Amino acid sequence: MEENKIVLPNYENSILNLINSILHYYHVETKYNGIDILDKRLEKEYKNIVLIILDGMGENILNTISPNGFFKKHQERKITSVYPSTTTAAMTTYYSGKPPVETRLDRMVSIF
Repeated sequence: MEENKIVLPNYENSILNLINSILHYYHVETKYNGIDILDKRLEKEYKNIVLIILDGMGENILNTISPNGFFKKHQERKITSVYPSTTTAAMTTYYSGKPPVETRLDRMVSIF
């Protein structure tokens, strides 16, 4: 991937789909698809699922600081974030299983 290339969200292969795979595992009905490779892995019926979120850890950073590290060695697929790719929008997607366009939470707002 080129360093300065703009990466648009792919809502068939994004954090939205990742969290929906986990929701489907727990029999929560959603209107979004999961990620096929994750859905297949979750067929093993694990007792617990641990999701580690490294906010701001993009592919370029990972390739630069740890090209042969733990995360690269265990990477199965690259997924995109949501739009906008802000912490608020992404974390709200993880919490709700919905894209920012539905939650309308896409940035922090301070009210004084």
